Amino acid sequence: AGETVLLEQPQPILTPTWSPDGQQIAYVSFETDKPTIIVHNLISGERKRLTDFPGLNSAPAWSPDSRQLAMVLSKDGSSDIYIMTLANGKLKRVVRHFAIDTEPEWMPDGQSLLYTSDRGGRPHIYRVDINSGQQQRLTFNGNFNARAKVLPDGSGFAMVHRPDGGDFMIALQAFDSDQVRILSHTTSTDSPSITPNGMLLLYATEQQGHSMLEAVTLEGKAVFQLTSPLGAIRDPAWGPRYKK
Repeated sequence: AGETVLLEQPQPILTPTWSPDGQQIAYVSFETDKPTIIVHNLISGERKRLTDFPGLNSAPAWSPDSRQLAMVLSKDGSSDIYIMTLANGKLKRVVRHFAIDTEPEWMPDGQSLLYTSDRGGRPHIYRVDINSGQQQRLTFNGNFNARAKVLPDGSGFAMVHRPDGGDFMIALQAFDSDQVRILSHTTSTDSPSITPNGMLLLYATEQQGHSMLEAVTLEGKAVFQLTSPLGAIRDPAWGPRYKK
């Protein structure tokens, strides 16, 4: 209910993400015929183009204090993860590797990031300490793990997971374990998003050729499905608790 069109254009719009203060959304737009990162102020309606570098400009992710944005840039050749300080536009590269590194996700303390990398031959989830640069691989089960979303309490993360020989599913993994728990009730799932209270997980799925959203509790019980008369739904991003 209550659908509101924030932006309408013929070019693709990808990976919307809310700022923690609930006042801005960052997304990737192809309005200049190449990917650029846009920050859209929901109060004023102002749109600001943050990046216009050659190559990839993608996967924006807000820091917990809304002052920085992690992103993926390939301006120096490889697909690497950077952090931009929004007050001055200063960039810091936190992950540098010849492999594809993408989909940064902040930990609640703002001191480290999760990200997806294929440096081991297949996509898996890694963690990097922003200050020291120390990196750690977190996932080992299955042949595909990507699009990590950290639980609000920092105990674990949701992700897109594909078991060996299986289909794409939504799964949970705790930080103190490498065990994976499947949550989704449908196949061909993508784009997990978690409620601010950590009770529900929303993701994109497909049933009988129709694109929709499905929500599930962290115990794995399906709660509801969402369709839209506006057409296909993808890349859901659950908004934060609004803060004035």
